[in-house]
Amino acid sequence: MVIPVLLGATFLVFFIMEFSPGDPVLTLLGPDATPEQLAEMTHTLGLDRPFFVRYLSFIQGILRGDLGTSYKYGLDVFDEIMLRLPNTLLLAGSAILLAVIVGIPVGIISAKKQYSAFDNITMVATLIGSAAPAFWLGLVFVMVFSLQLKWLPSAGMGEGFVPVLKSLIMPAVTLSMNTAAIIARQTRSSMLDVIRQDYIDTARSKGLSEKTITYRHMLKNALIPIITVVGLQFGILLGGSVMTETVFSWHGIGRYVIEAIKNKDIPCILGSIVVISVLFTLVNLFVDILYAFADPRIKAQYKSASKMMKAVKRENAYGK
Repeated sequence: MVIPVLLGATFLVFFIMEFSPGDPVLTLLGPDATPEQLAEMTHTLGLDRPFFVRYLSFIQGILRGDLGTSYKYGLDVFDEIMLRLPNTLLLAGSAILLAVIVGIPVGIISAKKQYSAFDNITMVATLIGSAAPAFWLGLVFVMVFSLQLKWLPSAGMGEGFVPVLKSLIMPAVTLSMNTAAIIARQTRSSMLDVIRQDYIDTARSKGLSEKTITYRHMLKNALIPIITVVGLQFGILLGGSVMTETVFSWHGIGRYVIEAIKNKDIPCILGSIVVISVLFTLVNLFVDILYAFADPRIKAQYKSASKMMKAVKRENAYGK
């Protein structure tokens, strides 16, 4: 599915940038540029060619591993993205790790204490957390922890392990709030589907401890939806960190895309979309592989399908 995803994403962005207001050539040269200068720059950038010709040229460049050259800075887009990608992965990875550490235990406790005060408070808190915009949370954190308490830096990444860690705390927490709320609600829902099953009563009748029942029988059988949500949210965080990186001046792909949109730097935008789409697809592939480890029935289906394919190949070989 990588190929149709990339084609669809790049064509959509290419189409939107083509018909959005603004002229990248005028943005580069400024309002004082002469018509001759504008025409020369348009020809140099290849913007005087038809829409589909430029799009096909871009796709051919992707097949060669070339994401183009920035209109504004004249730098290779692939190199610029690779320079910022580790920072985005660090931010998104920290956010999803924090969301999992908070969301799954909260969801488990809420399911086991359904309709209790903890459950009601948690559900209200997760509803607020999933509805609050990331840029608003980021600004609130900056005002409280940077301007008032002066505990954490308000922007930038810093240099060295400790400065980077301190500058990572607020962006990671901001980005994880919505995801932690979604994971908590999904964990609670999945646990409630499992918690009343007959095999849970059988496990209790055998005298197993509640901790063993919770983690080996309840959570293990409720993992598939949780893994799906975590994988999808991680993919979303990779592309959805745009506002968070902008608020905290984080040197990642999100901020790079925002600057490219301001300048209508189409190669930078399309290159970023391609990289994010590939990462999103790889995350989904990893989630599919995790299904087999989380649920033995899925692994058994893969094995039976593999045996069937081998049997068919043997039959075809003997038939020939």
